[in-house]
Amino acid sequence: MTDKEVDAYTNPPKTKEQHIAEAEQQKQMLLSEATETIAPLQDAVDLDIATDEEIALLKEWKKYRVLLNRVDTSLAPDINWPQKP
Repeated sequence: MTDKEVDAYTNPPKTKEQHIAEAEQQKQMLLSEATETIAPLQDAVDLDIATDEEIALLKEWKKYRVLLNRVDTSLAPDINWPQKP
């Protein structure tokens, strides 16, 4: 058995289901991060104490969260993830 064959046997390629599960986990982690980032920015806007920078950041983070929600994890591992603001 060659080294390549041994490696393929001991480290089989991930299944489609494994790729999808990993993508779902990553998506949820990124959505949580976005939501945690958005909350204080939204609070500042709601209280009319947001700076221009905070208002711009809020818009970018909300756009990012929408794009994350549109990610189709069934396409894993070939997913084009949106860029964080």
